[in-house]
Amino acid sequence: MDHDIPPLEDVLGKLPWFAELTARHQHDLVDEVAKRLALETTRDDYASLLERWCGIAYGDVKWARLELLRESGLLAG
Repeated sequence: MDHDIPPLEDVLGKLPWFAELTARHQHDLVDEVAKRLALETTRDDYASLLERWCGIAYGDVKWARLELLRESGLLAG
């Protein structure tokens, strides 16, 4: 029964750090969660998965800021 279940992208998009992921990483996260839905995955497994992806989002935003500084000329190199 699919009682108006929203798309996985919409559900994951509510995570506070989802928008900080690159487009490719957003796709990879959605794909990984979709694959796990087909398995018997525990809450702890999902928590670990989301913690790992939160770290990836932190890295993505860090590199995006560094690139912005480089492009603006504030950072040489």
